Amino acid sequence: MITLAIETSCDETSVAIIKDKKVLSNIIASQIKLHQQYGGVVPELAARAHSENIAIVLQTAIKKSKILLTDIDFIAYTNTPGLISCLHVGKVIAQTIAAYLEKPLLPCNHLVGHLYAAIIEDKWQFPVLGLLVSGGHTQLMLANQHLNFTVLGQTLDDAVGECFDKVARMLGLKYPGGPEIERIAKLGKPIYKLPLPKNDNSLDFSFSGLKSACANIIDKEKNNLQVNNFASSFQITVIQVLINKIEIALKKYNPKTLVLVGGVSANQQLRLAVLNLKVKYSNLNIIVPKLEYCTDNAAMIGILASYQIEYK
Repeated sequence: MITLAIETSCDETSVAIIKDKKVLSNIIASQIKLHQQYGGVVPELAARAHSENIAIVLQTAIKKSKILLTDIDFIAYTNTPGLISCLHVGKVIAQTIAAYLEKPLLPCNHLVGHLYAAIIEDKWQFPVLGLLVSGGHTQLMLANQHLNFTVLGQTLDDAVGECFDKVARMLGLKYPGGPEIERIAKLGKPIYKLPLPKNDNSLDFSFSGLKSACANIIDKEKNNLQVNNFASSFQITVIQVLINKIEIALKKYNPKTLVLVGGVSANQQLRLAVLNLKVKYSNLNIIVPKLEYCTDNAAMIGILASYQIEYK
């Protein structure tokens, strides 16, 4: 069974070829340089770039997979959530290919796709607890079986990645903010005291208060701000919040597998903190996908589609 998957939910144009749950190719065209000058993603520019990039990305994915277009059995695409104009580009391309090949069309959820990025090269033991951290979403989810996820908690305001971007902008760093803060945080120490937002026993998140606290300190310190140390302080505070919530969920639901997914899971300090939970929870299977599968990519959509075919 061969699935062609398309991902165009935001600012990465991606096409993947999946054969029997194995990734044959996963091509990603990033738009970061396009949007850097605006300090964030401009939806209409992103949609236009998808339209310009999709043909070469599609051709490259098929060539690398060493299959023929006629070998494809299913066409999968991201249908929600995401930027409407960007999703539309992927949907139209998927519909066109499906109609031409007379093959079934499989719409896929982008967030569930991120979770299935953690099964591409690893195996799950249920129940599975998943922490999704990205520019637009922060969620804790639990699954007792495939394709049956329950949202345990989510952000009440800013997502983690959004908070990174906004604080980076306050510090005069370029977009995207996450990698920039991580880069300079390595050069500093966490000497600034920042509040732990939503520091309670719930599984919901809130980062607006932390963002406001950062703005107040940056404004107060002005030219005396030690930027590297501040970045280190901010990063370690965010990671502590995430780890605290994970531990609450671990104790309450006792999952066998923990997965960390989404664009922010590329942060090396966060990855290390999650993997270090193994010391405290020795029987827990912890999975953090390799970097290629952390950001938006079509492989995760193709893998999700494979499980949709099998279980639905």
